[in-house]
Amino acid sequence: MFSESAIPAATIKAYLATDYKVMAAESFVLNIGRASPELALRFNLDRTDSAAYITAWNPFGELTSDSDNHAAQQELLAEIKALGLPYLDGEGRDPSGRWPGEPSFLVFGISLEAAKKLARQFRQNGFVYAGSDATPRLILLR
Repeated sequence: MFSESAIPAATIKAYLATDYKVMAAESFVLNIGRASPELALRFNLDRTDSAAYITAWNPFGELTSDSDNHAAQQELLAEIKALGLPYLDGEGRDPSGRWPGEPSFLVFGISLEAAKKLARQFRQNGFVYAGSDATPRLILLR
């Protein structure tokens, strides 16, 4: 499925295994390929049928300084706010604990194409996207 990607297979495997935590009144976790009843509920509450889980941390999967990551994350937040879309804070977490968590945003009502553009702007390998079935999917960009 991802054999044509320029991203190393081990990195893709890590993305697929990541717990994508969403900070809400009642926090929940998104996992690739697993329908999320919590996300479906949020879709209903926010009257939307799509969301992207995106970060600006560690462009192209390369470890970057905390100060550069924080600055990029603030720029991403400014872009999300400029789009006028609702969002929740999140953190992508490696369940094995080998990699530090990456602050992220779950952006509601964003189209797949707009999410691709945003992820490319922040030099990301990919992002997580869910449509009306509330099932997160890994979208690779390289």
